[in-house]
Amino acid sequence: MNRSSLPVSVNTMKKWYESDDKVLQCTLPFQRHSGMWSPILKSNLVWSMLADSYIPPIVLLKDKRGEDSKGKDIFGYQVLEGQQRLITTLFPFLNDEWTLHGSVEPVEVDGFTYDIAGRKFSELEEELQDIIKNYRFTVQAIENYTMEEAEKLYFNINSGVALSAMQKGKAKLGTELIEFLNTLLAGSFFTQGINITEKQALKEDDLLMLMQGMALLDMKNTGRDFKTISASAMLGYAESIRGSYSEDAQQTLMEIVDYLDKAFPTKNKFLRKNNTPIVIVMASIALEQNVEAEAFRAFVNDFANSLYPAYEEASGSGNVKITNVKQRLKVMFIAMCDYFRWNIDDVDKPFESEEAWFLDTEDSENSEVDDDTASADEDSPITGSFMSESTEESIGTEEEGADETEENSGIFAESE
Repeated sequence: MNRSSLPVSVNTMKKWYESDDKVLQCTLPFQRHSGMWSPILKSNLVWSMLADSYIPPIVLLKDKRGEDSKGKDIFGYQVLEGQQRLITTLFPFLNDEWTLHGSVEPVEVDGFTYDIAGRKFSELEEELQDIIKNYRFTVQAIENYTMEEAEKLYFNINSGVALSAMQKGKAKLGTELIEFLNTLLAGSFFTQGINITEKQALKEDDLLMLMQGMALLDMKNTGRDFKTISASAMLGYAESIRGSYSEDAQQTLMEIVDYLDKAFPTKNKFLRKNNTPIVIVMASIALEQNVEAEAFRAFVNDFANSLYPAYEEASGSGNVKITNVKQRLKVMFIAMCDYFRWNIDDVDKPFESEEAWFLDTEDSENSEVDDDTASADEDSPITGSFMSESTEESIGTEEEGADETEENSGIFAESE
């Protein structure tokens, strides 16, 4: 087995891959299903290319296919390492098939700072497009190999990459369901609307929030109950719905996320990890009541700009326990009924309860902010006593801390 460097650009490899004679292929039988990287990981790859940050090598298998009319050797290539970077990320990005994540930081190039978040390839400045197209990975070409040697090399490269709880959960969901959920996560709500940190995004906490929302929808629609919606509990939930998440449930979930895509096309500061699963359930109720997406966004902003002590109380330590989750659901549901002037007894509630559906007087008194802040949309700062940084960082600390392992080295390793 021989190894050599291959000086080739991203644009050239893309042409090889899309050519009629398929100079570049990705069909090795032992590779894992390609799946999809999360939007933030794909976006961070583009950022790293523009920032000239370190990215691990691409590894190709090089095979002689024959000779041309002049007797020159013709070679073909198989992607051994780099499937996610090339096939599912960069080539589609150059074709304008996906948008950079809303949490991606600005990038500095030649002394100028560029804001690239929320943009497609064609929307980037020409100099940035040229950097991406002409970017040259360190490409290693492997020749004179046996298939056993190639397989061993592949698994050696991909061993030892630490996974977060949700990355482990993908295997439990199964290929068909995770591909469905990935299409939902690629929409504007999860890529642009939610207020997620880069660290959370890299752990795929967007998938965690979606699964928490799914679990709470199951609680609402089927009466299924949970003791907690921690990451470890969601692993068990993922395994339980593998192969059994019905087409009706998928259709309902798709309609809810599509509704949220319309309601929150840009970042909304209220949509943090603690609040997003609650908002998913509220969106399902708003849909049932035929509320327009813009009106639902206005309600969420009004709720965020008001003071609800009972909601705040349930948002601190232990907030993933179902008693605290139900308290947040209850407070926001009652507030939504009041906001839209619905008769609360006529509306499908987020969970079954023997308790009366009203708040104590001290909890139902909203402390309004000034008119300018109260009318804030998703583009404006949203305040509220439960929006503190300490609340965000406390999410899941009691029950999730031991569940998730993070390994920043190997960020672009092909571990999917």
